[in-house]
Amino acid sequence: MHFRYEEFMGPREAVADEIVVASLVVAVIAIAFTALNWLESRKARRLLETMVKSLPFITKRRRGPSKKPKASAPAVPAAPDPVKVVAEERRRLRLELEKEKLQWRQNKDIAKAIGWFLDRMSEDGEDEDDDN
Repeated sequence: MHFRYEEFMGPREAVADEIVVASLVVAVIAIAFTALNWLESRKARRLLETMVKSLPFITKRRRGPSKKPKASAPAVPAAPDPVKVVAEERRRLRLELEKEKLQWRQNKDIAKAIGWFLDRMSEDGEDEDDDN
């Protein structure tokens, strides 16, 4: 024996009950969506904290003044050998070039990390848009 719901209650009560059920379903979906957004924001915050902790050299000034004390020069400098002066200058330039290359690689890695992070955030945003 099959009874219709409207037979026990009037059509108005049946529609009102359907509206209540639909409202509850929408509320549950909204709560689930909010919870997922909260979890995603926590994950993004942890990722950002990890990136900041792994890149401490960002805060250092580029080519700032040296913090090491300078060695005092001898009172009477001896006449420098020109070959040694040229070799020392070449060594200093080579070291400076290596430092600049390292700084360039570090900046490139930072840019890649930021690009990856933004790409991940935009992928998550697109996924959320696709779900709606």
